[in-house]
Amino acid sequence: MTKRTIAGICTIALSLSLHAQKIPSVAVFSLSAKNTPETAAKTTNDVVFSFINEQRVYRIVDMRTDPLPADLGVPDGIDYVFFGTIEGQPDGIRLELVLKGGPWAITRKISRVYQSTNRILLESRMLVRDLFDQSVALPDPALPDEGGLSSESRGTEPPQELISVASLDSLAGSWHGETGVEKVLILRGGRGVVVFSSGVSISLELIISGEDLLVRQKGASTPRQFADLPDAVAQQAANIAPPVEWRFRVTPDQKILSGIKKAVIFKNDGKNILTMENAETRVQWNRD
Repeated sequence: MTKRTIAGICTIALSLSLHAQKIPSVAVFSLSAKNTPETAAKTTNDVVFSFINEQRVYRIVDMRTDPLPADLGVPDGIDYVFFGTIEGQPDGIRLELVLKGGPWAITRKISRVYQSTNRILLESRMLVRDLFDQSVALPDPALPDEGGLSSESRGTEPPQELISVASLDSLAGSWHGETGVEKVLILRGGRGVVVFSSGVSISLELIISGEDLLVRQKGASTPRQFADLPDAVAQQAANIAPPVEWRFRVTPDQKILSGIKKAVIFKNDGKNILTMENAETRVQWNRD
């Protein structure tokens, strides 16, 4: 074996070693159970943990016998923390999974209601995969209750009756009402523009997604969207912030759009971003 070959093997081994060291770790805690038989809770915990172990880009740390930190914080020396709940409901079993931590202190949450424990065994692998694959944009709940909303959102009560949007063109016109938004112009053909109170405007695309109207920022974020942040931090935010999204339903008279806005909130030290957290607020647009 030549010196060049030996050197090449050493280089590859070192590269693989360094790569292995960069694999983020996840502390996996047991799912808490509510209104669920003990056997069903244990079975669900076991199958979810087995699916988590399939996520090869993470190093899994089994902490299912330890109590979940009271502050839901990430343990020292760990990159992420995983936890969740299993809750029996009249229409089935609700499984909610949470992944928290990482360099931007993200919080990813996904949930689904299954008809039975057997359905969880057969179908929850996809739920786990989507939670851990951070390139996947997680679906928003159609209309979550107040428990999952920020304090700002609780100040806007949704109309009593909401229906699905039947036609995008029926919404064409000028809208207002959301805090921090000066005006929203909805155009025919699934296009629009939102003008924020700061004077910044962004283009929108409108899509009927299932029973909801999905309104999404079209194009990449810009530093001007983060006028409340220092310039250097705003530039960083623009590079990593996902597009702003709204998910609505409409009143029968087509005069009010009510639903959820999904964005992110940054904490910074004046020069760099410290954390980025998902934020959902209940919002309402009124037709002018």
